[in-house]
Amino acid sequence: ETVRVTLCKASHEPGGPRRCSGDMRAALQRSMGAVAMLENQQDALIHETSSTRSPEWGPAVELRRQYLIDAEALSPRGAATRFARSVLQAGVAVIVDTETVSMGGAICEIAVIDAHTGRPLLDTLVNPRCPMTPAAQAVHGITESEVNAAHVPTWERVHEHFAEVTRGRVILAYNADYDRRVVADDCLRYGVDSAGSTSHAYWWADVMVPRSDFMGTTRWLRNGGGHRALGDVVQTRGHLLTMAAGPSC
Repeated sequence: ETVRVTLCKASHEPGGPRRCSGDMRAALQRSMGAVAMLENQQDALIHETSSTRSPEWGPAVELRRQYLIDAEALSPRGAATRFARSVLQAGVAVIVDTETVSMGGAICEIAVIDAHTGRPLLDTLVNPRCPMTPAAQAVHGITESEVNAAHVPTWERVHEHFAEVTRGRVILAYNADYDRRVVADDCLRYGVDSAGSTSHAYWWADVMVPRSDFMGTTRWLRNGGGHRALGDVVQTRGHLLTMAAGPSC
C-alpha cells in the first residue's frame, strides 16, 4: 500500500529546474560527460566504503561500474539504454524525489515509487519545522500552512517509512546527488540514524546524466515533472522507459 505521511526542500531555482552540483555541471560540460563523472564518483565510493561507518557495498556501485564499461565498449547512448533496462527490472530499484524549503534546505515533501511497476510506495508532505522561503514556494507551490498541519509527520517518522521502502534497492533520482544530500542533511539535522544506507552514495544512482547521454547532449536537461515529488518521480520513470526502449532511429 502507499504510505501516506507528511515534511522540507526547494530543489529548484525560481521558475527553473534543479541546480546541478559543481561536479555534475563540470562533468556535463565534457563530451559525453557521464564517464568522467562516474569515474570521479567511483573513486569517492571506494574511499568512502573503506574509511567510513558502513562496510556495505551497495548495488549502485556495480551499476556505475557497468555504465563505465558500456560507455566505452558500446557508446554513451548504449550505456544509458542498458542502464535503464537494468534498473527497471523487478525488485532492483526505486525512484525518489524530494522538495525542500529552500535550495538545499530541509525536506518538505518526498515521494518514492517502484521503478519496475511505477507503484507509489511513499508520497507525503513533511513538517520541516523551519520557514519556507518565497523562492521555494514559487517553484513547488507548497505552503507553510500545508506542512505545518497537525497531521503532517516530521522527518523522524517519514524516514522510518523511507528506509523501509528503499531497503535493499538501488535509489534512483534525477540529479541524485541533490536528493541524497538533503536526505543525509535531514538525518543529521534531526538526529536520525540512517544506518549507512539511505544517505550513502553507494546506494544511489543518477538518472539525469544517462538521460543526457541518451539524448546525445552534454547539457543537463530538465526533468519536466512539475516540481512536485510524485509528479517528478513519475516523469523520471518515463525517461527511463524511453531510454530502455532504445534509440528510435
